[in-house]
Amino acid sequence: MKLECLASYTLWGNVMSMASVRSPSSGRDLLLVSFKEAKLSVLQYDPQTNNLITLSMHYFEEDDMKGGWTTHPHIPWIRVDPEFRCAVMLLYGKKLAVLPFRKDITSEEGDPLEAKPFDDSKKNQPTQPIARAPTLASYVIVLKDLDEKIDNILDIQFLHGYYEPTLLLLYEPVRTFPGRTAVRNDTCAMAGVSLNMSARVHPVIWAIGGLPFDCLQAVPIQKPLGGCLIMAVNSLIYLNQSVPPYGVSLNSIATHTTNFPLRIQEGVCITLDGACVAALGEARLALSLRGGELYVLTLLSDSVRSVRSFHLDRAAASVLTAQMCVIEEDFLFLASRLGNSLLLRVTERENRMLFSVDKPLEATVDLTLTEAERESASREQQKETASDPAAKKRRLDTISDCVATNVIEISDKDELEVYGSDIRTSTQLTSYVFEVRTHLHDALAG
Repeated sequence: MKLECLASYTLWGNVMSMASVRSPSSGRDLLLVSFKEAKLSVLQYDPQTNNLITLSMHYFEEDDMKGGWTTHPHIPWIRVDPEFRCAVMLLYGKKLAVLPFRKDITSEEGDPLEAKPFDDSKKNQPTQPIARAPTLASYVIVLKDLDEKIDNILDIQFLHGYYEPTLLLLYEPVRTFPGRTAVRNDTCAMAGVSLNMSARVHPVIWAIGGLPFDCLQAVPIQKPLGGCLIMAVNSLIYLNQSVPPYGVSLNSIATHTTNFPLRIQEGVCITLDGACVAALGEARLALSLRGGELYVLTLLSDSVRSVRSFHLDRAAASVLTAQMCVIEEDFLFLASRLGNSLLLRVTERENRMLFSVDKPLEATVDLTLTEAERESASREQQKETASDPAAKKRRLDTISDCVATNVIEISDKDELEVYGSDIRTSTQLTSYVFEVRTHLHDALAG
């Protein structure tokens, strides 16, 4: 695979944010582009003219939207639902613009979200086929109406695996700074908002407070694991609505600046400020640090889909990355403003097993018994089981009664019972190789 520049376009303004939407109803993908301060355009590529055509434009720069402010440092981020049901854009850090998408552009039935004209003068005239736009009428949500504490938005992301579009808001209601962590440290919080676009009702279904003050961004985790990963400067925290949170500290600073329960990540001493992230699979992420190091983060979970540990593997070193994304699941594109942008091919190198011990192995064997005593206890247990079949389902009092001298000799599977939690679990880890396929010069990447 190789990237080639086929066309370049000049737009009427600096692009602040961009996102793509897969729209089967319109035939081609849509491109959402936001401009300063709060303008949104829906574009589509036209192969006949080799140009971009504008499908709709949305303007949110009225005086009542600005709230009396004259300057606004907030970036109008665009986020798209994973199932392409809607998109949202942040307005002045205080509001959200919701842009629903049409499910079927060829359907003649009306959509409940579509605005209908109040004019019946042409009721008796024959209906003419109308070209339907892939987007519906947009509307605005005031974040203070959802929760009074929501302010100073740090990041917004859509979550996977919900029946309705669910938006995660990472915010800091009361700000602090590193020099004041002795007085106020865990100031960040998150809230999950369910978007019911037909009724325009948006309840907060999930909220967590007391997150570290240095939280940077939220990364949605794909199904079946679900949830999100909160990236802070000195820590990583996994959050899920159905399981307890799990977090690790990436350096010694995190243990002194937060009271959030964090475990120490062995063999790692990094910081995540200026880092970029992209999903490589269901539970694997690629991290590009500010120094150019490439790490592969693996989320290790148990049978109930609860994350138990993280595994960070340094895979390679590359350019200083400004943005990164995955192309067709096998290629990773690193966009750099200071050097050449790279297209990397991601291949699996080897699979190895990682074992974790939940309990000491000494607790499973009684070392005070001799071999003869163990054989005698085993014969007595077999006689008792033969006389009383109900004894198979009764838990024994001593651990030595549960240990067989030779597992191969047990022919009946019902006679082999294990009590308690798993003693030793294993996880298969995959190492990746990043191979450079294409260089894009900084003149093109800027």
